[in-house]
Amino acid sequence: MNQQHRVIEPASPFSLRNMPVRPRAWQALVDTEGATHVSNEDGEMLLVPEQGQLRLYWAFVDIEAMRLSFADMFAAIRDDIRADRADYVAMDLVGLPDRDWLNPLLREVDLEFFAEWMEMTQPDLSTLAVPEFPDGAKMRRAQDADVERMRAIYEEAYGRLADGEGAFDAMVADAEWGGVLEADGEIVGFALNGGVERGEGRVLTVAVAGGRWVDLGKSLLQAAAYQLGSREALQATIKVRPDITQTLRMCSDLGFRHARAGVEYRRDVDEAAIAAARDARRIAGVKARFGNWR
Repeated sequence: MNQQHRVIEPASPFSLRNMPVRPRAWQALVDTEGATHVSNEDGEMLLVPEQGQLRLYWAFVDIEAMRLSFADMFAAIRDDIRADRADYVAMDLVGLPDRDWLNPLLREVDLEFFAEWMEMTQPDLSTLAVPEFPDGAKMRRAQDADVERMRAIYEEAYGRLADGEGAFDAMVADAEWGGVLEADGEIVGFALNGGVERGEGRVLTVAVAGGRWVDLGKSLLQAAAYQLGSREALQATIKVRPDITQTLRMCSDLGFRHARAGVEYRRDVDEAAIAAARDARRIAGVKARFGNWR
């Protein structure tokens, strides 16, 4: 009988991470063109061009090692944080429920809490029916001429929770399918899908303009998921912002279920904006301490 040997990836000595990344996937991030990687015996930090922005990853032996090395490592990669590369630096936290000890370290390098996110999965696309749209609304394939209208809808739909122009441009570039929803002859929503790998497809984004999430959002997401199913995807995944409650509701109505969740921190690439934010925090701190005669 032939024996099959499986290569086991060596365990990393750095168990404290901002998010779980397998050793092979970590090495792929290190090898990404334009990535900056710094390390010492107690930890490592990685700045990666990703999805149109810059994303920060780190791993340390323990909390004390991170406290000693985090700021110095960030200083070593700081020159690669430039406005010509991204709108901001993003950092996700997954599986770290207690952030009280971490926040001072992040504040020191101007990483501020941005928003929560949730990844949701529809495990069986065969259960989805062909989407139906209200009278006067119809779906068609997106065209190059639609991109600027799609951008305006995306910014309107997500407001401060939008991921920036660089991220939007990256989604458009990465999309393998795009559909726009027209109502009364005007584009009022769109969806973008990524590729299908090993039976899993990803809905990159769904956006609806003019406060029409309620009557059109569900049908638009259903169309995007159905399109992935037509390309032999067995399940679909989408990343949503819980602060936009309509998106959670429409995902749940279509059978999407919670897969994982995290929080995102961001750092501006504009040093003048960072300095202004520091001054605002300093002034707010002074008011909090001395603003009341008691």
